[in-house]
Amino acid sequence: MTKPHFSFWIIAGLGLVWNLMGCLNFITQMNTDAVAQMPELYQLIIASRPFWATLAFGLAVFGGAVGCILLLLRRRVATSALLVSLLATGITMIQTVSVVGMAPSTILALLIGAALFWYATIAARVGWLR
Repeated sequence: MTKPHFSFWIIAGLGLVWNLMGCLNFITQMNTDAVAQMPELYQLIIASRPFWATLAFGLAVFGGAVGCILLLLRRRVATSALLVSLLATGITMIQTVSVVGMAPSTILALLIGAALFWYATIAARVGWLR
């Protein structure tokens, strides 16, 4: 196993921060008191979200956070966790686009998820993960 480039730690750390913000967003949306403080449009979107989309949202953000933690621990299984996160992000995107249309934040989430998965596969290939 070879020592990772210093950028590995920066990318994995920023990925973790990104996914932890997503986890916080998910937890906030599951809190009825917090949702009641949001604008009416957000309340309607959250209330009308089907169970499968909520499940995919949770898998996307928590799977991404676990994947980034595993990446920081230099574990090869990080690629699998980040793949699950990416697939769940895609499922979440389908529901979001059908309700509110294409939004920059939706595209950004998908791009970051894909980039983290791609980077993890590279890290595994060059021997940074065990």
